[in-house]
Amino acid sequence: MTILHIFYIVVGVASALLLTDSGPQPELGYLVARDSDIFSQLGDQISPGASIIRRDDPRMQSIYQRWQAYSMPTYSAVVEVAVEDDVQKTVCFANNHSLPFLAVDGSHGFISTLGRMQGGIAISFRKMKQIKISPSGDHADLGPGLTNGELIRGLWAEGKQTVTGNCLCTGITGIMLGGGHGYLQGLFGLLADQILEAHVVLADGSLAIASPKSNPNLFWALRGAGHNFGIITGLKYRIYNRVPEWSQYTLIFKQDKLEQVFELSNSFLEEDGQPPQLIIWFTLVSRPDIDPESAVINVVMIYAGDRAGLEQYAAAFLALRPASVQNVTVPYPDLFKINRNDESSPQTCGKGMYRHLFPAYLKRHNTTALRKVYRIFTDITTKYPSVAFNSVYVIEGYSHQAVTSVPSHSTAVPFRDYPLLSSPVWGYSNPAYSNDIIAASKAMRQAMVEGSGSNQLHAYVNYAFGDESLPEIYGYEPWRIQKLRELKRKYDSKGRFDFYAPIGEPSK
Repeated sequence: MTILHIFYIVVGVASALLLTDSGPQPELGYLVARDSDIFSQLGDQISPGASIIRRDDPRMQSIYQRWQAYSMPTYSAVVEVAVEDDVQKTVCFANNHSLPFLAVDGSHGFISTLGRMQGGIAISFRKMKQIKISPSGDHADLGPGLTNGELIRGLWAEGKQTVTGNCLCTGITGIMLGGGHGYLQGLFGLLADQILEAHVVLADGSLAIASPKSNPNLFWALRGAGHNFGIITGLKYRIYNRVPEWSQYTLIFKQDKLEQVFELSNSFLEEDGQPPQLIIWFTLVSRPDIDPESAVINVVMIYAGDRAGLEQYAAAFLALRPASVQNVTVPYPDLFKINRNDESSPQTCGKGMYRHLFPAYLKRHNTTALRKVYRIFTDITTKYPSVAFNSVYVIEGYSHQAVTSVPSHSTAVPFRDYPLLSSPVWGYSNPAYSNDIIAASKAMRQAMVEGSGSNQLHAYVNYAFGDESLPEIYGYEPWRIQKLRELKRKYDSKGRFDFYAPIGEPSK
């Protein structure tokens, strides 16, 4: 494998036109086929800048192919909206014709419940990508179709930055609806914590403004469980002055040092042990140029500052004598290309493969569990060698002072006090591998849960596979689930937004 390390835990709202013969069978409940004359009616209603791409259009396959080929939604048409009113008209049209609909942006949503969306309308925001910085310079008005890369580069050119996801081709809106992790969260909090106000098209096609003063309960729900409540058509979003210089160490260890690496890493999880400027990611990954027989442990330390600032934290890892060491100091946008997270990376931005994540939040590393996960990962990649070239096991380690400074009850985001986010990230092209890989993933997830000392899974909704219970992804406090269900009944009683980790279902 030639890649240095892989960062491709990414999430956006789904987009697709591929059929799949694997995964859960979709629950249709809607008419799948629609005569093109019906969409001509919608074409007469939407703005001149909008467009409709029907399922027989040859552009459908190339434009709306997804990152995830497992349990996919399919569409009778894609409406490329240009203004907010187009979204409202499309939702009303879909309701009147008993068609499901789904907002799409970066094509990265992969939760299996998306496969229930069949033959409906995709509402695409690729024409709504505006960035307007406020005169005060502390927030920007954002279009819902922006990708992480477009937002990062657009703000950077103006001397600004903000919290985004870590894959440049992923749409930003879908990430923030689930809370949203990113490199800058140690400094500023989650993506959801940056939202000051949201324009939301509701299930009946009406428009609502959600903020602390306007529809505050909807505002609460959007930040952490937002896929269930509406379609974001515009945002006021916090921005910050940019940190001009970023440093990174990439250290690769052979598997015999697994326990040492992660025991050392636990020292960074003590109170104030990991400063807000520091991110530490770990991946189990195939690197035959380093170790032709076994996966290696890749440690990536990213620091908002110069190399001297980072070296004080890297020194302990360097003392373990890694098999490979590289370091760089670059502007923030360049980190993503170095880490294979930019638009040119097939691992993060390639489309059409089968991919799975099975997340588990953690408070500390458990080396017994990690050794078990390592063996499972090795077993699968040995059995299916082609899988090794597109798969990793990742543990994202963020400083979380800014995340925990936001009161837990103030948003729908659960599990704020968990600094580690772990998951396998599989990529493969043969659907015959799915059963084995899914079974292995569940075993990995269970090992991490058992190693955490808890019998409860704490899962990140944006990485969820789709078999998790409501408490496992939305929080174990009974009041959280009750509040979410009450708001769901208020804002979406007919379940029009039930394709992404739906709240409307009873928990297991």
